[in-house]
Amino acid sequence: MLLDEPYRWAETVANRREYLEDQLRGGSPAIGIPYDDGVLLLTFGRGGRKLFEVYDRVAFAAMGHPADIERLRIAAVDMAHVDGFTNSVADVSLQRLVNFGIAPLVKNAFDEVFRAPYIIRVLMAEIGPAGGARFYTVDCDGTFESAERCGAVAGTEKAAGVMRAYLEAARTEAGGLKEALDVALRAWALGRKVGRAEEEGQEVPESPQVEDREVGEILREEMRTRDAEAAVLARSRLSKSKFRALTGEEVRAAVSKYL
Repeated sequence: MLLDEPYRWAETVANRREYLEDQLRGGSPAIGIPYDDGVLLLTFGRGGRKLFEVYDRVAFAAMGHPADIERLRIAAVDMAHVDGFTNSVADVSLQRLVNFGIAPLVKNAFDEVFRAPYIIRVLMAEIGPAGGARFYTVDCDGTFESAERCGAVAGTEKAAGVMRAYLEAARTEAGGLKEALDVALRAWALGRKVGRAEEEGQEVPESPQVEDREVGEILREEMRTRDAEAAVLARSRLSKSKFRALTGEEVRAAVSKYL
């Protein structure tokens, strides 16, 4: 039996990790960045949605297999609403959802070698009622990290790290929604540039940059097969739900700068 042979189990887990990384390598990154009214999330996708509301102040973004994205989104929504009903709305937090819900669910699927793992990387965001934001990323093996300045997931760790560094350096430029959209688009293009270079076996500089011309080229090429998708968690919204998907016109206005 596989479970009776630790070395075979370890080899199987390593193969699963390699398989998942290979499946996710060419995926479209997802980005989260604060702006003056809350948090902006941005990604590109092929038809299906990848940005969702989970609870009043919590949003969900992901890259990976569409069916797995939907399965995990439903699980996150169910966990949040059960927590809100059982305890109180104030008890629903991103930290609880990730630590006690999403991350263990993904880890269990990864560890149980007779089950299919989630082909997914998740980015979740939360805004506080009086200010501040928090981001969590959950990898396909269930490991997770939190941050307050920004969040990003990509096909490779190098691409994600480059995007996070760019977003952190550019936070002062992301004042309003328009500025935040521009920063997010540039970061996304930079992530795709690095991801492509890695796929082609090219050497990636320590601190890669992306010029306006390159942003335009990348966006034009990607938009042949993908659609831009963006959403916000906005504190100024009068309803309990702070989530709003940006309209096509809003997204196109931001993209048109580079086309």
